[in-house]
Amino acid sequence: MAQQEMAVHLKYFLIYATISSMVSAITLPNQITPRPRHTKFSSSTTEPGSGSLATPSSTASKDNSGAAIYRYNGNGGTTCILLKTDAVVEVKFLLHNLEEQADSFIPDKALVDGNCKKEDTSFMTISWSGYNLLLNFAKTPGGERWYIENVELTVNPDLPQFKSIQTHGNPIKLYHKEMLIPTPVGKSYACQEVDIELQTDEEDNPPAGLRGTLLLRLLQLQPFMYKGNDFGPTFECKPQRTYRDETAPIAVGSTLAIAVLMTVTGYGIFRYFKIKNVQYNTMEKILRKDIKSDVIDGS
Repeated sequence: MAQQEMAVHLKYFLIYATISSMVSAITLPNQITPRPRHTKFSSSTTEPGSGSLATPSSTASKDNSGAAIYRYNGNGGTTCILLKTDAVVEVKFLLHNLEEQADSFIPDKALVDGNCKKEDTSFMTISWSGYNLLLNFAKTPGGERWYIENVELTVNPDLPQFKSIQTHGNPIKLYHKEMLIPTPVGKSYACQEVDIELQTDEEDNPPAGLRGTLLLRLLQLQPFMYKGNDFGPTFECKPQRTYRDETAPIAVGSTLAIAVLMTVTGYGIFRYFKIKNVQYNTMEKILRKDIKSDVIDGS
């Protein structure tokens, strides 16, 4: 009987160990880039950059591909954010119920500022003729990857192409508030073209139909640079352009695994007591039979 009990315990221990290993081995398409903690930035409240505003001669240059290079130097003159791209901003709006579009190429002589004082967050601003582009960078909780946390485009409504928009004197603001291009720290992200959709925020009371797109062609980007002034090894872009929050899929998978585990455990407990009861009844019958046989033999 003791051997049977040990066999039953061993059986359910193996089932439990198997399910536990299945739960720990759950993998999802983007599990390597979990949704990290959120750090709020605002171009109107961020502190000045840790270095002086770049001069036109050092702000940008062009390589053989025609892409401009935007460089922000931190303390000591070392490059901490490096961006190479041939970029254009598209802003769409409604005029007399018809959609209009205003485009602006980011010039290679744009002014660059930023901040690299913090280890896990940084930002770069690129400003030109009525436009200001803010790129916020952050690292995943473990510090293995960097990513663009959000993008903010601010446009002066006094520019001729936007004077017809009813902004009530407020600047035109467009955002992308989802994680973009997670990349291993120490590597630069490279892609032929990245299109970033820009949307309004209701808190800004935006005019109807306002939206935009930031087109980054011939893109190569790397923040959190502390060694050298050139790009690190490239991390080539993947076909997907957006990344999901994995909290819900992981929660569903974990809940399902726990439900299965509880079911198996409950069944194991039921089987254990059922076997114990059967064994007890069997032993009771045997004892009664032996007692009855002894009484008959004694008589």
